[in-house]
Amino acid sequence: MCFGTFFYAYSNAILGPAAPTSDPSLKEITVQIQVRNSDGVLVTYIEPTNFYLSNMYLIHKFLDEKENKSIITIDGKSYEQFEFEYNHVDRSRTQKASYSLWQDGFGVLTTRYNGFIGEPGDLQKISWKIIRAI
Repeated sequence: MCFGTFFYAYSNAILGPAAPTSDPSLKEITVQIQVRNSDGVLVTYIEPTNFYLSNMYLIHKFLDEKENKSIITIDGKSYEQFEFEYNHVDRSRTQKASYSLWQDGFGVLTTRYNGFIGEPGDLQKISWKIIRAI
């Protein structure tokens, strides 16, 4: 028990308290992942529902730096809507089970899902949509 208490106190002193896993100002986070082989044939399609928010300050900084956003209204309240894509081409055979958004060298938002094996030449198109309260 002493070691667990010491480790918890030590990790909080060094790393800070555990990060929250949600932020009420982020109304909606969705991701669509399309995987196509080197011939352009759709291999798999994934819509993950499991997200881990590791740094609220940096996810908001990430969104603040995004240029393409729109203002939408939901139930009389205004929100910012961000939509963006990333493409990744596999260079070797690798297992994929998560994708992260990065800011200042830190993964700030990660989605996890049942994995798949990417083959050389496979293209992953990762489409994000985030709705944030104004």
